[in-house]
Amino acid sequence: MTHMPMTDEVPLRVATFNLWGIFNSKMREARMKVFATKIRNYDIILLQEQFSPADFDLIRHSAPPEVQESYYFRRFRSSFYGSGCAVISRYPVKQAFFHTYPLQGYPEMVLHGDFFANKGAAMVRVDVPVPGGENGDAVTLQEVTLYTTHLVAIYQKVSQLSSWKRERYLPYRISQVISFANLIMSTSRPTDRVIIGGDFNCSQRSLEVQMMLILLRKHGYDLHAVLPTPRALLDTATNEVERDRGLRLFTFSNRNAFNTMSSSYFKLLKLEADIPSQIDHMFFSRPAFALREFASCPDVEEAYPRQVNGAPIGLVIFTRNEVYVPAHPSWWGSVWHQLLTGRRTGGGKTVADASADLYPLSDHYGVAAMLGMRIDEVEPTASPVTLSAAKLAATPSPTLTADELKVLETVLEYLESYVAKLRSQIRTTRFMAASSVLIVLTNLWVLHRLTVKEESRTAAMLEQMYNIAAVSAREAARLTKQQKPAASLQGVKAQLTAAAGWVTRHVHIPLPYVSSPSSSSHGGAATEGRRGVKMPLTSDSADAAAAGTAGVGARAGTRQEEEDAASAVAAAVRAFAEEDRPDFAAIAEALALRPLWATTWVSSALNIAASVGGTAAFAIGMFQRAGNANVLEEQVQQLRLL
Repeated sequence: MTHMPMTDEVPLRVATFNLWGIFNSKMREARMKVFATKIRNYDIILLQEQFSPADFDLIRHSAPPEVQESYYFRRFRSSFYGSGCAVISRYPVKQAFFHTYPLQGYPEMVLHGDFFANKGAAMVRVDVPVPGGENGDAVTLQEVTLYTTHLVAIYQKVSQLSSWKRERYLPYRISQVISFANLIMSTSRPTDRVIIGGDFNCSQRSLEVQMMLILLRKHGYDLHAVLPTPRALLDTATNEVERDRGLRLFTFSNRNAFNTMSSSYFKLLKLEADIPSQIDHMFFSRPAFALREFASCPDVEEAYPRQVNGAPIGLVIFTRNEVYVPAHPSWWGSVWHQLLTGRRTGGGKTVADASADLYPLSDHYGVAAMLGMRIDEVEPTASPVTLSAAKLAATPSPTLTADELKVLETVLEYLESYVAKLRSQIRTTRFMAASSVLIVLTNLWVLHRLTVKEESRTAAMLEQMYNIAAVSAREAARLTKQQKPAASLQGVKAQLTAAAGWVTRHVHIPLPYVSSPSSSSHGGAATEGRRGVKMPLTSDSADAAAAGTAGVGARAGTRQEEEDAASAVAAAVRAFAEEDRPDFAAIAEALALRPLWATTWVSSALNIAASVGGTAAFAIGMFQRAGNANVLEEQVQQLRLL
């Protein structure tokens, strides 16, 4: 550490930056490497969207050697995807932890991803060396408390909504800033040196930011924003130059190349927010810090307004396109280009061509400020307070202004209405869960009834076939004894015809027949092409056989002749059965026939969908929505005490 001059302040170069580290962001590796070269320009950097540990390691290893040796890197992970919050500090980290917000978003909004990031706020305490002693030759430590956060995003153009109350994630951000304020009040005191930075996904004049500042001011904190609102300059602009200065205060801008791409992730999903907007903010506590002009910052454009009304302001940084990513044509594109032109792709680019391959560091711009930290005259034990606890306790609570009271009433009314909406959603999800269970039970009952019906129908068919066989056998035996084989055959035909009629009536299909191969050898064309055609149970071949058998029976008078007649009758019956046999496979298929919605595949899919849907609805309603309602009710009670 170099010798520090004896002054009343120590300058701190602080930045907050959303580095756009989501997994599907463009040119992530190249952007991380370029950002690593910027670290030396700042003493403290508060980062958001550092979801990947590999990206954070890449930044550390790509930084200059002096940065790797002297800076402290701290990333905070939470839940499945991680919070994305991280801190890079020139000063030693004394204490650090991460607080997860109770409300995260909607689990069913999978493409948004906020619910799975488990967003929250990181608190980091660092020890900043300051000159001490009578001659300034001693070094003492003063503690600075840092907070960085990333609130849930906006996926709608609020300016196009019928009412600001219809913005889907507004109650979640309000709840998160209340939790954030409670975290700050629980881990610091109004007299501490506090710096807050992050991606708030809302403007300074939003209900969210105003609610946070009201809570903190009510408890004695005096926080000041480093950036003025763009509206403050745009409303007073008298020419295009002044208007351009106001537009440069936006941190989420349509000047950013990533936000104007037609292939932007949010454009493809139609999840765009209002643009331009100032959603990245930095606040500092007074009187511990004072805002100074950051004249030496190399990452701000020349045309940026460094002062407003004669007072220094914070800077919007990383607005230049300085990440070089040359276009890489596909293999087929390279071959096609070479065939047409006879030249290989690449090489020989002009300056204009090269500039087309330059991109910014992120889809957000960063915010930086030079803060002058007051040196307290305290003993070298690094006490962070300038007032005694007794004096602080005796300080009266500030009175809210009329505008602050109006904001408070608006927030209370909105949160109470949203709690009622959540309670209604809980009832709806319970109804969905109960309906899903009822659908599954009803489907199982219907399947059971269909199975019983199939069994009954099959049993009746088997019983009828048994009766037919028994009657036919008895009739054939009786007529054979009476030497009436032709009548026997007619009886068999009558029974089979009755069976065909029974099947047609009960199964509701015509009884199909099959022709045996043996019958075609001696039956000729009489049986060809008869499968699946309803036809009477008569057969010329069977009649001829029966007539011949009857003739034999008439001429026979001996026992041998009777036996021959019986054999002839049996042979005729077998020939008839082989020639015109019912298609039992088709009968079985008809007996097992079900409606489409009751088939095995459809029924299984219905049961699975109903079970999953019911379980998800129950979980969302009972745990997520009910938990959110409970948290919001407690926060409403807290606000009513102000």
